[in-house]
Amino acid sequence: MNNRKPFSLKWVPGFYKTITNRLKMQKVLLRVRIRNITDGLTMPEITNVPIGSGKRMEAAILFFDLKDFTSITSKLKNEQVLYMLNTIIPQMMHVVKRWRGEIEKNTGDGIMAIIGTETRDSFLIARDAIETAMAMRYIMLNAIQANFIEKGIPFLNFRIGIDMGEVLISRIGIDGTNHLVVIGDAANRASKLQGFASSNGIVLGENMYSNLHSLLQGYCNEEKHEDWKWSYTQPEKPYRFFSFNLDFAEPSEWVKIIARLKYL
Repeated sequence: MNNRKPFSLKWVPGFYKTITNRLKMQKVLLRVRIRNITDGLTMPEITNVPIGSGKRMEAAILFFDLKDFTSITSKLKNEQVLYMLNTIIPQMMHVVKRWRGEIEKNTGDGIMAIIGTETRDSFLIARDAIETAMAMRYIMLNAIQANFIEKGIPFLNFRIGIDMGEVLISRIGIDGTNHLVVIGDAANRASKLQGFASSNGIVLGENMYSNLHSLLQGYCNEEKHEDWKWSYTQPEKPYRFFSFNLDFAEPSEWVKIIARLKYL
């Protein structure tokens, strides 16, 4: 069945070109925006959304953050820090949207994303989530790093943590001041796992691992950490986690690679 293929066909030259084009445009736009920063006393107005409603669903939760952000940026000018964030975070959001995910929150130096809100198929949720992480890593290490080197700005390493399971998604707050909240063990695990990732690494929980195609499981290495105490309750046994070590190739080359796979 087509849905059981190890990869989708979303990592293609056209998508990557839109990312690199946005980076080129941002070089100009951000210079203008930074020059036009003004003093202010009020928060920007946000779009009103339905409040108090909730939805229970199976989803993958992905945390992306910039490693050692505070210690590195403390040595930079505020305008440089703004440039860095305006270069990285929007591109990561575009990646999430490409794989039909939703941004739960922007943490300033990272994002929390919900992936799988448009399907109940755990296999497809896991595939979209891992490809999102792979695309993030490729874009950070190839497009954004080159952008920073050109600007004379230090490159920031990053970490990604992912897991999946049943979560409750709700809007919390009042009219004009509200936000999306994800409640569930999958979100708690993904947040914790992000902290165990190595520089520029991807770490995923056992539920995520179990729903990956067997081909992708072959790129997972089980990891251990003294601070990881998570376990199943019935029967009680350790809940495992894994590092993920497959990278996308350059998009035009990747299209050729997956065309050769017997699974596709």
